[in-house]
Amino acid sequence: MRMLTRHSCRPHLAGRLGLLVALLVATLLGGCAPRWTIALEVDGTPATPLTGKAWKESWGNFPGEAADGQAMPLERLLSEAGVDSAETLEMDGRSWRWEEICADAWVGRDGRVTVGADTAEAPTMLSVRRPPEAGRARSTHLDLAPTIAAVLGLPAPQQATGSALTDLRADRAVLIILDGLGFRWYEASRGQGVTPFLDGLDAPTLARSVYPPVTRVSMAAILSGALPSVNGVRDRGTRNLAVQSILQAVTEAGRRAVVVEGEALPINMPGAELRLSGDRDGDGYTDDNTYGNAMAVVAEGLPEFLLVHFHGIDDAGHTYGPDSAEYRERMTAVDGYLERLLAGFPAGTLVLITADHGMHTVHEGDKLGNHGTLSGEDMFVPLWVVWY
Repeated sequence: MRMLTRHSCRPHLAGRLGLLVALLVATLLGGCAPRWTIALEVDGTPATPLTGKAWKESWGNFPGEAADGQAMPLERLLSEAGVDSAETLEMDGRSWRWEEICADAWVGRDGRVTVGADTAEAPTMLSVRRPPEAGRARSTHLDLAPTIAAVLGLPAPQQATGSALTDLRADRAVLIILDGLGFRWYEASRGQGVTPFLDGLDAPTLARSVYPPVTRVSMAAILSGALPSVNGVRDRGTRNLAVQSILQAVTEAGRRAVVVEGEALPINMPGAELRLSGDRDGDGYTDDNTYGNAMAVVAEGLPEFLLVHFHGIDDAGHTYGPDSAEYRERMTAVDGYLERLLAGFPAGTLVLITADHGMHTVHEGDKLGNHGTLSGEDMFVPLWVVWY
């Protein structure tokens, strides 16, 4: 019979003690999922309820947005429950416009919902009304990468869940991002001489961004065709895609992909030739330099895939507000660059023109415009599909 020595007992006891300590720490830090449920109604129809379990799981995904681990933005939890946009919120007989309270609406670990100065200890139901665009949107950012792949005769990026917008084929595809151009702001200026070139194209379709509608997250969804929860870029703090992008799909197929950006990349873009433009003339915008670099690429011979990202509309919107003359002036400037750029494209080219997100008016320090919420102004963007 083999004797159990003192030495051989220690690892076993240490393992059990370590497990007990780990369980104790987990209980103290995280605890069990809080047990509460709030019924959710979207556009008058019952939707996935908000629960303590969902709160805990969402907090684990976005710890930086929780206040001392006790509360998180309500719209983050709504988004996790599948709400794609919001116009109004109703709770306990009170109603608010979402754009006015989205930054002051929180849900606590205990299920308490706070909207500004109003707090509901345990609301039985939240009712959300979506903006009118929600029922009319015919495409999303997730459709762009599959569309580019389809027209080039390539498989879509591996984790893409969007759908190709056409079954036609082209020799080349160009994607142009007009940063910060919301659908509502384009529609408000359409036909007024602000963007004569874009107005001369067929009317854009209505497309939906992803939440949160900020450049880094939106660009990741656009390039991967996958939701933020899948592609790994869920907030402003992440730069690396966890899945294949359309840039990689193109170059791995032996084709050429070129990216023309402003001062910096919103996310890392392996697989592409990169051209950063900067503000070389010091006029406060990178658009003219971006245009110049894009024209140089065209002169060299348009690659199978070209991505051009104009940032100035968003920059003007943050500084002056999206309802300002400066915002419209920047729209006009970029519209002119588009007209001259597209004139140089050869036959057999598909051009997709869209925005990463929209923008709403704010008064936040020196900012008069911002984005990143579920509001209709932030979530919906125009999309032009142009064939050459």
